[in-house]
Amino acid sequence: MSKKLGFIGCGNMGKAMIHGVMASGKAQASDILASAKTESSREKNAAELGIRLTADNKSVAEFADIMFLAVKPQYYEEVIAEIKDTVNDDEIIVSIAPGKSLSWFDEMFGKSLKVIRTMPNTPAMVGEGMMGVCANERVSQAELDTAVSYTHLRAHETRGNL
Repeated sequence: MSKKLGFIGCGNMGKAMIHGVMASGKAQASDILASAKTESSREKNAAELGIRLTADNKSVAEFADIMFLAVKPQYYEEVIAEIKDTVNDDEIIVSIAPGKSLSWFDEMFGKSLKVIRTMPNTPAMVGEGMMGVCANERVSQAELDTAVSYTHLRAHETRGNL
């Protein structure tokens, strides 16, 4: 059974990840909901990717089993404040922002959720990248493996509060 994937942010990295997961066959367009700030971006990405897009980040958080936070790091606090009461305890949150520790996510959400930090490199945008991965203790190995499989990248993982 495929997971429902949410992408908050559909810029270069978000779009690259969506392209990769769809090309891999791991998800269909109906399994994906993404948000984008502007109407023009939503229209362009809907036409290019064939997925549903919304301006409402809460809708993405409600929809997703695995939610990718694919916005620029300076927008994380604003986005988390908007969605923190919508995210459920079983949802897996995947961050692509550098410099945001696992404990920072606990602090911002006001509770401990299933969080995976990733650090993809720029070749990821053409499907040739790698990434570092770090998950908190709430994420099982099976959940980590599943979430990483949707990134379509080779990963080097670690555990701990990085």
